Amino acid sequence: MDQEQQCVNVIDDQVASQGPRALRGGAATVSGGIPDTEGDVIGQTQWQAIREAKATGMNISAIAREMGLDRKTVRAAVNSEHWQPYSRPCRTSKLDEHMDWLRQRAPQVHFSARILHQELRLQRGFAGSYEVVKVAVRPLRAQAASAALTQRRFETEPGEQAQVDWGQIKVRFGDQSVKVHIFVMTLGYSRRGFAEGFFNERLDNVLAAHEHAFAHFGGRCETMLYDRMRTVVHHDRDGSRLNATFEAFAQHWGFRIRLCQPYRAKTKGKVESGLDSTSKCNVFEMGGERRN
Repeated sequence: MDQEQQCVNVIDDQVASQGPRALRGGAATVSGGIPDTEGDVIGQTQWQAIREAKATGMNISAIAREMGLDRKTVRAAVNSEHWQPYSRPCRTSKLDEHMDWLRQRAPQVHFSARILHQELRLQRGFAGSYEVVKVAVRPLRAQAASAALTQRRFETEPGEQAQVDWGQIKVRFGDQSVKVHIFVMTLGYSRRGFAEGFFNERLDNVLAAHEHAFAHFGGRCETMLYDRMRTVVHHDRDGSRLNATFEAFAQHWGFRIRLCQPYRAKTKGKVESGLDSTSKCNVFEMGGERRN
């Protein structure tokens, strides 16, 4: 049985008219077991009966014995001018101050509570347990799943939008296996793509890759769509803000920055499909040189 039990009000006027004795042991009371309250939780009819009994001259102990209630419950009913239904008090959590960050970060790590807990502890000084994070992530994951079921296809006009993302693949150079970060830009209208490999995803490589893609396509789109990558947007305790250098880069080239909304991992599905095909390809551009 749930800890929070709901009280059942006696609504039979005939029973109520018989006075306090008729309510003794009746369904008007759900007894204790709720740690947030003292004594029993009583319904409105029984609250009224207590006050009527008090008005006849009965003392609190007598009313408590007659109705099978705790004296504290009777005293609270006598001292209250209005009946109040039970409500669970609001509880604070150590995670409250981090919730904005959590909503933004969770989709980026596929709602992994383990990763989020580690990052909270290492980067944001969170001292709570893994279980607290796991419970908080659960509704975010459910919301994302629900949103995915209601998505519709979004089409753009020529030159209107391009989508950008990073992927990773393992590539053999001689007898060594090296992790290569693949920058991919996909045009929204034609689905034409550009991919270039780097050894990291630092800002200088992001800017260089954009310029190489613009040269490849012969221009840039009006809007560029990104997930919330750190070279484009900063996340801190005060919220999110665009990377100043990247924002200046966008102004120089004359394109608008658009960020994917949290919980909408498929917003940039066109470039995601490009990443899948690139990861299966054995030929790509690496630092300006063609590698096989």
